[in-house]
Amino acid sequence: MTMGYAGRACVLAVAFGGLVLGLVVASTPPRVDAAQKDDKKDDYPRPDPALKKTQALLGASECKNCHSEIDPKQKDLYKETLGYEFIRLSENIIWSTHDLHSTAYRSLLTDRTVKNKKDKPNPTAQRMEDKLRKYKGENYTVATDVNCLACHATTKVPLERVPHTEWKATSFSITEGVGCEMCHGHGTLYEQTHRRSRDVEDKDKDVGPDAVKVVDWRSFPTTLKSEWGMTNLRDPATATHTCASCHIGNKDEGRFVTHDWYAAGHPPLPPLDLLAYTREQPRHWGFAHEMPYITNLADKDEKNKTDKAYGLYHFRKGESFVARRFAESALATLVETANLGAQLADDAKKKNDGLDFASFDCYSCHHNLKYPSERQDRGYVGRPGRPLYRPAAFALARLVLDHAGEMKGADLKATVGELDAAELELADAFTTKTYGDADKVKTATAKLAKWSEDTRKKLAGVRYTPEETKRLLEMVKAAASDEKKPVGDPEVAQLYTWAVETLYIELQPKDQTDKKVEPKALTDMRKSLDGTIVTRLRPNAAFYYEQGVTGGIPGPTVESVDNRLKARMEIFNSFQGAPFRKAFADLQPPK
Repeated sequence: MTMGYAGRACVLAVAFGGLVLGLVVASTPPRVDAAQKDDKKDDYPRPDPALKKTQALLGASECKNCHSEIDPKQKDLYKETLGYEFIRLSENIIWSTHDLHSTAYRSLLTDRTVKNKKDKPNPTAQRMEDKLRKYKGENYTVATDVNCLACHATTKVPLERVPHTEWKATSFSITEGVGCEMCHGHGTLYEQTHRRSRDVEDKDKDVGPDAVKVVDWRSFPTTLKSEWGMTNLRDPATATHTCASCHIGNKDEGRFVTHDWYAAGHPPLPPLDLLAYTREQPRHWGFAHEMPYITNLADKDEKNKTDKAYGLYHFRKGESFVARRFAESALATLVETANLGAQLADDAKKKNDGLDFASFDCYSCHHNLKYPSERQDRGYVGRPGRPLYRPAAFALARLVLDHAGEMKGADLKATVGELDAAELELADAFTTKTYGDADKVKTATAKLAKWSEDTRKKLAGVRYTPEETKRLLEMVKAAASDEKKPVGDPEVAQLYTWAVETLYIELQPKDQTDKKVEPKALTDMRKSLDGTIVTRLRPNAAFYYEQGVTGGIPGPTVESVDNRLKARMEIFNSFQGAPFRKAFADLQPPK
């Protein structure tokens, strides 16, 4: 198996976002996957251009009117439309009860900004605020800082209407933290259209046999939904782009944590893994293969030789939706990482300065010195002793391409070599000068982003069958346990652990998964990793909580951000490669 620098080393990754531990996402302009375009003339309604000038926040208080159903099968409206076969309809309950996004703003509160008894100062925010007051003045608070609100609150209007350069503290709604529309798009434009129903007609072929009403929105082309302002989160690249705005950073969208902020106490967040993050969000939506409306559509595709379910929902019959989402999001994460690098290079050139220190591999400096050192054993790209880029995204991308190169349906054999070459060019850009060569970084990251996106699109031609999903799992396991090319860094170790969990669960027989009990093999693996790497973003979360309305996870109001961070950082600083490799070598495959 080919393994580049990122397979041997990574950073104490800077996944940029809010103080809340990990799961804050941002408002982003809708992206359209070329594979999902539908340019066919149709009679679907289109929004009045004048209305786009008024698009704004609807608010979770409106969304919950339809998305707070415990048992939607007992409600006449959903019996008529079979709405529960398309979405869960309990989304708001899970979000408001368990999702850290809902309390993101409260993570900014200090003794100066707490206004009611139910809220308490966050010690992490308090320490940052106290330190920054010496620099920013005695009236400074993190709860009113636009740079903090960008990832901890909800913008009242989308970026297309009011760019981040015009943001003020009053540009945000703080009542719901990071609300529904920061991910799904500001809803005043699509609110009525996305839930409008009509009587079933003879030509309506995609509704279930028991439906008496049809919701046309379900079959709207993805490009048209974007016109109405809804973000197509069913596309892995769009979902990754949305999450990455905070969890990696996007200066063009006003979200980037500088090295100054980290020095002041902003915690480093984990590397972005779309599937792992959404497991612990917890996931309030159903995967495509869990929704009968979508699986029925895929059945018809197979019969009629069409690809409608893939175009709309990224799902094909006989293919693992989870494995595909994992693979595509790994490459999309590399795209977003490269895009941020290009933005930072532009910023450095404008200021006639070096790259912001947060552009670099934090773990090059912030780690315990050991002898002998597995960090040395992994080898180097670029000049030894000079900090590189944050290479976390390279690890899974390289594994995905190693695997895809042997699959039928797309010419991907050369992609790992191409990735190695791109990484070498990026390493040269970062190490040719002490603080990086901004011109070279701009060129290298722009090329890497385009190459990564073009390569991701080629994955549409392959099929993630159960056999291929198992082979991908085996390749992750092999990379994690390889003694000749050791993982010398806790971030890559964390990514490999999450990847194994994702693919292992997917390969389990459905009757075992339905029991909502963690596979014994994963339990044993995690026990052997205890104290070696961070295996849970939320340590007290039960493994299968995402599958229930309430599940086995404590609500965000009873979890301490400060305690989670302290435990996580202690584990990171004690990472050891040998027990990590053994844990993966001992892992038994799913039966």
